[in-house]
Amino acid sequence: MQPVWPHKSCPVPYVLLAVMPDILKPDLCIVGAGALGISLAIKARQRGLATVLIDRGAEPGDAVGGPIRRAAFVASAMHAHAIRTGARLGLENSMPKINFRAVADHARGVAAATASGTSAERLSALGIAVLTGEPGFIDGLTLRVGDSLLKAGHFLLATGAAPLVPDIPQIENISFFTPDTIPDNTRKLSHLLVVGGAATGLELAQAYRRLGSDVTLVPHGPLLDGYDREATAILLRQLREEGLVVLDGARVSSFQPRSQGIGIALEQAHGQTGSLDVSHVLVAAGRVPDLDWTASDKVRLRRRPASAAHLQLNAWGRTSSARISAFGGAAGEGNHHRALLAGERLLDSLAGRRPSRAYGRNGLPTLVHTQPALAQTGATDTPGGLKPGQAVLRANMNENDAARALGLGLGSAKLVVDRGGRILGGAMVGEGAGEAMASLAMAMGRGVRAAELARLPLAGTSALAVLQELGNQLANQLPASNWSKRRAALRRLLP
Repeated sequence: MQPVWPHKSCPVPYVLLAVMPDILKPDLCIVGAGALGISLAIKARQRGLATVLIDRGAEPGDAVGGPIRRAAFVASAMHAHAIRTGARLGLENSMPKINFRAVADHARGVAAATASGTSAERLSALGIAVLTGEPGFIDGLTLRVGDSLLKAGHFLLATGAAPLVPDIPQIENISFFTPDTIPDNTRKLSHLLVVGGAATGLELAQAYRRLGSDVTLVPHGPLLDGYDREATAILLRQLREEGLVVLDGARVSSFQPRSQGIGIALEQAHGQTGSLDVSHVLVAAGRVPDLDWTASDKVRLRRRPASAAHLQLNAWGRTSSARISAFGGAAGEGNHHRALLAGERLLDSLAGRRPSRAYGRNGLPTLVHTQPALAQTGATDTPGGLKPGQAVLRANMNENDAARALGLGLGSAKLVVDRGGRILGGAMVGEGAGEAMASLAMAMGRGVRAAELARLPLAGTSALAVLQELGNQLANQLPASNWSKRRAALRRLLP
């Protein structure tokens, strides 16, 4: 189209407005309309930030309902296990009748009910502008989506992560599930092989075992890497008692497709080899950030030296570009709640609020949704051992009234404290582990000393009383103050 001149004296031509791209200048542009992106968009509007949300379609991990759908499936498995083990509470043990289609429909219904709160209509009513299309940076400050250009004050990447498929011979010749696709399964799996030692793999492995499947878990690398070793050992003992086969230290060396089932060649610990016949395979070996769309000469975001698939980020989620941050799967973080808390710190900063410094990157609690659950916060395992003045406090869940009343007394909790009683970290496996570690993380952020946990104001019987027990242990070790000693000496001098 030829430029149109409004007047002979005008030195600059302009094109018709109809062919000019829209230029939006919001405070914040969030790329990725999955569960994390939507949650952060809503929280950004609550802070008064003009927000645009880019919907690329189903983000990896959200296409099947994400964590909520998986949590509903795990809850069904927990109820089946409770029916099977009712004798521990004075009831008769029974064999539950499992209808996998009904279980899958229930999980799908729970996910659908939560999705209504994130509809386009509700987001629009909250003042969030939603653009649909595949985005692309045209420079470090501008993003193009269809015919629209965005020059946002800040860009937040919440594009999720796709399941990692390990390079195992013959894997391309078999059909396998991933954590994103297995919720669509509606029939019993006679023998499920779970490849991967991350939290999601253990959660699904226990759930399928409780729903009647034979399950073998091959970590194919570290098992619950980054989690406390003591707590992990207690959890594994419980999983094995339920009949889950965990081949710790083993790897899958190859798959062997067959007309009926799948053959597995194994490399076990200490150089031994073995084989296994299974009916189905779940690959839960981790996730890879969905960042291919950022691979452009227009914006060069640095990657981690040890892993080119991950962005190099600071403790606040900032990339090498001061105006671009990443959270959740895009940042290599698999825990939704940790990503949400970290993202909120950025939103506070953008809104001119003082960001909460209650949690550092290592202070946010992590949780494995098994039963018993495993949770931790801060530093618990120190490769070089305890430093001078540091100590470990431990408590057994068999002594917790709430856990014993529920028949769930297996587990333990521990705290790592320094010479002055400051809490460095904690880990717990057992009933209420997630809530206990969340409370502990808040206490750490507020500078609460371990001895003060003894005065935790609990209402009634609670699994969190384990924190009181840990606090009492330290309080009982503290020496009396000089004033108390002088007062006691004075009393002895009085007639």
